[in-house]
Amino acid sequence: MSAQVSNEKPTLNGVRIRARKRDAKAQAKYEPEDFRENVFQVTKDIEPKDYSKISSALDIAGNTLDYRRYGDTFFELLVTGGLIAPGGVIEYDEDYGRLPFCLFELASGDDPLVGAKSWNALIHKLTRRYKYLERIFSKTSQHVLENVHRYSEDDNRKLAVGMGVLISSGFLTMEPLKTLQKEHLTKDGVALRFFTDLVRVYLKDTSVDQLRRALAKARIDQLIDFFPPNKRDDDCLTRHFEAEDMSELIEVHVAARANAERGNLFYDLVDIVNDAKLVRDAAAAAAEKDNDVDVDKDKYKATNISLAKAAKTAMRANKWDEPQVVVLVWDAIMSPTESALKVEQMEQQSFVQIKRHSPVLELLTSEPKSEIALLKHIQAHAYRDPRLTKYFGRIVYELYSADVLSDSAIIFWASKGANPEGKAVFLEQTRSLVRKLETMASDEEEDSDDE
Repeated sequence: MSAQVSNEKPTLNGVRIRARKRDAKAQAKYEPEDFRENVFQVTKDIEPKDYSKISSALDIAGNTLDYRRYGDTFFELLVTGGLIAPGGVIEYDEDYGRLPFCLFELASGDDPLVGAKSWNALIHKLTRRYKYLERIFSKTSQHVLENVHRYSEDDNRKLAVGMGVLISSGFLTMEPLKTLQKEHLTKDGVALRFFTDLVRVYLKDTSVDQLRRALAKARIDQLIDFFPPNKRDDDCLTRHFEAEDMSELIEVHVAARANAERGNLFYDLVDIVNDAKLVRDAAAAAAEKDNDVDVDKDKYKATNISLAKAAKTAMRANKWDEPQVVVLVWDAIMSPTESALKVEQMEQQSFVQIKRHSPVLELLTSEPKSEIALLKHIQAHAYRDPRLTKYFGRIVYELYSADVLSDSAIIFWASKGANPEGKAVFLEQTRSLVRKLETMASDEEEDSDDE
């Protein structure tokens, strides 16, 4: 008789395995239409302009409605009153229509700013209770903006006003506006119209300087990129903002263009310094192999000529003064030291760079204000970078010895020109040098009087 072995595993009859709540939620079907209907159900008996009751109802509903999962749908509802379908078409509920307290409804009328501010207050209250909605709403705003070419002109105006209020109140950054620079939005001027309306609202509560910083932080300060491709020139930009009575935007454009040019010059200078370093490293290796200790003396001169030529060319092209350029040259010269891992390495590399490239710094400090600008810039650099803080005094001495800084510039900086940041520490480091220079200046005055 042969025994038959069963491979079946034992089971517990009558035992039901329960899924955890979070697993059940993850496996639940995504139904944005049901979420939309639930929002209507929660608020259907409340007056559209009774913002306090609406806010309270939505606050309580967060305990049952899955705001975290449907956050993007929620923001679409709060903006458009419906759901944004593929292609940018807004789908409204068949029974209820448009959400009565959405931006497109509240901002209706002659002055959309009034309703937009009430809508902004509602958004702030919601996200104060449910903090995770801030990130979701911010991300979804890009999707909403990506379809502005599908909305009506009137709805776009309301959206621009609402977004302007959200940004000026600090809820959103300018980051989502990058979406407006896409070709399908700029080609017909929709993006430019939207951006203009938004900025007009933004400037009602903030300054032009704040606008400039916000645009630069979001890296969308090149306003020309919002214009249609065939109108991306300074004349079209000037005419547009003059016609809109927003001449301050022309100044923002000019400043951003100058910053971009300064950035281009800096990277060109860094490339020159880095290319020279590669050549010197190769030459040093060859010299070591041939036992030649006299390595590339002329390479420093050639590099400094290239640096000076690039700086002077940029000054002429952009009508810049020496103080604006010499600080960029300093940063480029010191860029190889940024990779130093130890303080001692950075110290050594910094003074090597100063000795190698002091001739170009001397050339670009022909005016007293250029010397002061360089001194203050180095002070700010040493204050920000703890690795350089205790070597500031020696840096000043080396630059004085190389005839980059004059005695009068150093004395003026010490007496009234130093930055407040780290002033006491840096004055202490340069005290002996300043006293020596003051004594020398006093002796020269006495000799001149005797004559």
